[in-house]
Amino acid sequence: MIMRRKLVSGACALALVVAASTVLSTASSSIASANAKPAGATIKIGMLCSCSGAGGFGAFILPADEVLQAWVNTVNRSGGVNGHPVQLITEDDTGNPGTAATNIQTLISDHVVAIADASVDDPVIASTVEAAKIPVVGVETPNGPFGTNPDFYPEAQTNASAIYAVIKTAKQAGATNLANVYCAESPDCAQSVPPFEATGKQLGVPVTYNAEVSATAPNYTAQCVAAEQQHVTAVFIGDASVVISRIATDCAQQGYNPIYITEGAGFGLNEASAPGLKDHLWTEFPAMPFFATTPAVKAANAAIKKYYPGLQKPSNIFYSEIGFMSWVSGTLLETAIKAGGLSAKGTPTAAEVTRGLDSLKGTTLGGLTVPLTFTPGKPHNISCWFTTRVQNGVPKLVNNGHYTCEKG
Repeated sequence: MIMRRKLVSGACALALVVAASTVLSTASSSIASANAKPAGATIKIGMLCSCSGAGGFGAFILPADEVLQAWVNTVNRSGGVNGHPVQLITEDDTGNPGTAATNIQTLISDHVVAIADASVDDPVIASTVEAAKIPVVGVETPNGPFGTNPDFYPEAQTNASAIYAVIKTAKQAGATNLANVYCAESPDCAQSVPPFEATGKQLGVPVTYNAEVSATAPNYTAQCVAAEQQHVTAVFIGDASVVISRIATDCAQQGYNPIYITEGAGFGLNEASAPGLKDHLWTEFPAMPFFATTPAVKAANAAIKKYYPGLQKPSNIFYSEIGFMSWVSGTLLETAIKAGGLSAKGTPTAAEVTRGLDSLKGTTLGGLTVPLTFTPGKPHNISCWFTTRVQNGVPKLVNNGHYTCEKG
């Protein structure tokens, strides 16, 4: 069961400001009725989503809502969670902090027992959910209060270890130094410069070139030439997948083909075929990549394809790992609800979900993510990741599919 408010539908076209007004219509399938109808009290789950607007990034976030809906449909068709149907209530804040503050109050009034977070404005709602004692689970774990607020439960690697993971991946790929190319659209991107330089020095891969880039720039030739002149062996690009592909293509046109390093949350399949990337891209992923061939990922992808058949096509530049992580978040919620002890005739509560989350120790959700352990009352930092590389245009797991951790 799904309730949507203030949210553009999956069938409407969204203008992508970041990709110079490229427009794509994401077709949504009709939702089939459940075969095995759960009869227990409804489990209401809210979703805070910056699914439109958000400086042009809303188009990349929207798939997270669609994937979570696919998870809801799949759960309900199989009898619900312990016999209880799941209802998803989505609130779109359009990237507006004031709207986000209003939306969280609406979800509290709707008596949701948990909230999935796909909002760029999640710091705005942190104190409110803390007061309401409602747990927040995923999706945007690389950002916001995940890793710092005990009421936010990540379904994957949190931001504290992301820079370490990027530079560790660069070192594994054979880099001897690194360029940090970051977005001009957000001050958060520029703030990455000092920690990148400090971590690079720590791991023996010094950052020798920093460059700010705009998503609407006509080309990136100047940055490519500058990095090559400074003998940079690996380039980290912290931006949307379309920007990453454009930068690598421009560098390839200059005959400059360094190792490229990216963070996996924004990875899209369009990157794998881009000149410069198709043989030189290494990526650290916060959860199991959506293109992995493991049983858990294959089952999730089959369910997503059933309800949103065009969503995962390589031509859809808006679908990325962050969308798939919404399925991981749903699975974490399902696991927590069961662990919290909800009986077939019981009434779902936020306290029960929190109790279930706090009981989880080292779970990988059947291989969907890195080990998750939550300690009651303390921030939940997850410092492990998966590593991939692209060869001949095909992205694959490395390290035999095992995760790597910052400590240990």
